[in-house]
Amino acid sequence: MKRVSTSSFTRVAAVSLSLLLILTLFPLNPVKAYATDPAKGIEVREDASKLEASVAAAKAAGVDVQKDDDVDKGSVESSSDIDAKKSEIQDDYNKQSQDLDAITEEAKQKLADYATKKAAYDTAKAKYDADKAQYDADKAQYDADMIAYNKAMAELEQKKNEDGYMTKPYPQLLTFKSEPNAVLTLSGRKYTHDEFSAEVRSWNLGSEPWRYSYFDALNNGQAANAARVMLEKDKPFTATYTNLTNSSYNGKKISKVVYTYTYKGSSGVNVPNKLPVVLQKDPTVTIWYNDFFGDARINVTVKFYDEDGNVIDPTGSLLSFSSLNRGNGSGAVDKDAIEKVGYFNGEYVPISGSTIKPHADGSAYSDTNNAEKAYGSRFNTADWDTPTSPKAWYGAIVGRVTSPEISFDMASHKSGIVWFALNSDIKAINVPTKPVEPTPPTPPAEEPEKPTFSARYHLDVFYVKPQLEKKALSEDDKDINSNTVKTNSVVKFALNTTPFPAGHEKIDSVVFHDVLPEGYEVNLEDTKKASPDYEVSYDEGTRTLVFTANASLLSQINADPTKEADVPAPVIVGKVTKDGAVYENDFDIDINNTYTRSSNKVTVKTPEPPNPPKKRKKKAKTPYTGDAGVFSSIALCTGSIAVLGGSWFIKKKKK
Repeated sequence: MKRVSTSSFTRVAAVSLSLLLILTLFPLNPVKAYATDPAKGIEVREDASKLEASVAAAKAAGVDVQKDDDVDKGSVESSSDIDAKKSEIQDDYNKQSQDLDAITEEAKQKLADYATKKAAYDTAKAKYDADKAQYDADKAQYDADMIAYNKAMAELEQKKNEDGYMTKPYPQLLTFKSEPNAVLTLSGRKYTHDEFSAEVRSWNLGSEPWRYSYFDALNNGQAANAARVMLEKDKPFTATYTNLTNSSYNGKKISKVVYTYTYKGSSGVNVPNKLPVVLQKDPTVTIWYNDFFGDARINVTVKFYDEDGNVIDPTGSLLSFSSLNRGNGSGAVDKDAIEKVGYFNGEYVPISGSTIKPHADGSAYSDTNNAEKAYGSRFNTADWDTPTSPKAWYGAIVGRVTSPEISFDMASHKSGIVWFALNSDIKAINVPTKPVEPTPPTPPAEEPEKPTFSARYHLDVFYVKPQLEKKALSEDDKDINSNTVKTNSVVKFALNTTPFPAGHEKIDSVVFHDVLPEGYEVNLEDTKKASPDYEVSYDEGTRTLVFTANASLLSQINADPTKEADVPAPVIVGKVTKDGAVYENDFDIDINNTYTRSSNKVTVKTPEPPNPPKKRKKKAKTPYTGDAGVFSSIALCTGSIAVLGGSWFIKKKKK
């Protein structure tokens, strides 16, 4: 029978050419790119978590633990040998772990006191070093600031009777100027724009256009993060601001402020014991409200809190009561509108030249018009009533806090829209912030001396040579190895390898090479469909089919190295096309461009072609005479029987 097999010369030439290309493109380097060994196979490491835990515990206890080189435990192939090798390594790890645990316990007894003291010392020393560096910088800054502060206070004393200066020189202890990232929480209902409008219009305040036009301006002119609320008479409403990042009192951080608003009522306008107000997201911008051209009064209490949730006593802080207008009311109602601060529980500190004066009833406001020169004001409103105007002191007064809780009233007379901002942005000139002297840190005690302990350990490694199995299959996946199949029938070759064992190294590449026998016609498309986990290429010249594991398969193999990883078998689909042939085939596997192994060989045969039929000569026919005999060349009579190649017998018909 004719034999068609893989040419040894072709295989050697292909391998030699591949090696030549590898040596040309990648020069030899003494450092291995992968842990795979070209002779031993895939590197496998057994779970060493218990040993590593013992190492970690020993190190944590103060033992000087050094790691020796890995111990090579050899190479195995079968699953039973793999299990035996893992058991051997676990025994080794358990012994090492026991030894380490013993020295750890010994070290703990002698190092426990040291470890506690050393940890405490290290913490204290690190904190001291950081605190000392910060203190040195803070002290230098404080000394410079005190020089500037004393100079500023002396200047305030000298200029206390000049325009814009406080009549009593006080330093500022409070920083509360801007908190744009504050988080606002309300104790009551928050209205939408339309709900706000519907509520106020339901009061039927009158038909005059100005009754609602100022309210509409208030309602329409708010930022999206503003909170529209309705204050009810004598019912406290709380606005809590957290996440404060820019505020402090006398060097202590302020993390929260709570405003409690209590509407005290209105006169001169028929409102139903309610007042619409808009609270701002930034507590230093505070509040807008509408007095509907009557007299309205709202009590405000303020509490500051530190980072630990404790109430801060802000005594000595200076509050800015500013933009207190008089005379800028609506011409259609009453131009002599007044904005006031009332019933402040601290000390009013007037500003020289300001129109705002304390009054016997506990309020502070301007006795005269401060809006227009035409009505006797020194300045027009636009000259002083802006956030950055150097003349903002003209409509301002300072409130000095004298108790832990701040309380005052916001009051207005026929003002329409009123904005009140509570903050520390004093409008008086050159008010210094009093520097806070830093406290020097205390150095730690003397560093304790450490006793020493040492230990060594190692990890084990072994190698696995994957077992390969080439299979010859029929179209319906039956084993046909060593069988004879019809010419032009479909024959599949399955390239099987055992799974990568648990603990395997990272697999960067898996490549199967199969040089197809002459007369085997591969169906490349069906081969690709049957091998979805691989990139498939075919070189017709060398008849070499290459399966390269794709990224998805490699990711699947490496997903959990602690578990066994299956390697799907590539499948070659094709036909055997020659009669009377023997098709021998095996394959090679290449792992991580380092380890290569060949599989078993499978054999499939096709039958010899059938011989052509021989032409047979006609024999002479002989008439039957009544006895056994042979035929002559004459024709047989009707009713005769012929027997070829043997005795014959004919029975005559009855007449």
